[in-house]
Amino acid sequence: MPSTRGAGARRSALRRLRLSRLLARVLRHKPEDVGLTLDAEGFVELGALARALAAQPGWEEITAGEVASVAAADPRRYELRDGRIRARYGHTVQIQAPGTPALPPEWLYCGVPWGALAEIRAAGLRPGARQYVHLATTPAEAAAVARRHADDVVVVAVRARPAHDAGIVFWRAGPQLYLTGPLPPAVLLIPDGAGWQPATPQASPPMPVPSSIREKWMTDTSSSSDTGRP
Repeated sequence: MPSTRGAGARRSALRRLRLSRLLARVLRHKPEDVGLTLDAEGFVELGALARALAAQPGWEEITAGEVASVAAADPRRYELRDGRIRARYGHTVQIQAPGTPALPPEWLYCGVPWGALAEIRAAGLRPGARQYVHLATTPAEAAAVARRHADDVVVVAVRARPAHDAGIVFWRAGPQLYLTGPLPPAVLLIPDGAGWQPATPQASPPMPVPSSIREKWMTDTSSSSDTGRP
């Protein structure tokens, strides 16, 4: 009997994992694959989503309650609000705004492959395949996210508050995540052998900090409890 219960639990966990991946594909990338259109903020009615998924092979028994349960268990990725659901980030499908504009902290961070630094110096940070640039609130979190896609990464610092004051819009997508559009080199700091330097010579340098903090920020990504300041 215990083995039967264990097998049932594994099947349930696998189904929830498959459903979470399906939600990501539909809500971030391909809503049209199931006949849906997202609103301007990326939301869709929960009932409409469940009905659309139930029309897909293998998901005939899906319910709005099951969709809501999976989304509620992963609030970092999904938001439930007033009977609607959306992905918080990662969109390649076009949406007008991923939420309410927010005042960012002084510094935000983006992990990138080492090989991308020359392009970033010249053109700034660009969303790539996604619609928005994704920025973390700590260097450690930025490095951890970047390592999902590349082994050799470096963290670029963003002077987010001056960028906001210059008219660049930021949206808060989660406790440790902000979204924004393309960022020019003038608001970026890039590490080199001597420390952290403006991406362009004309950019204002940051306030100096002790080398011990700078070195920790450049190398220690084992903890997300960082100072948050270059």
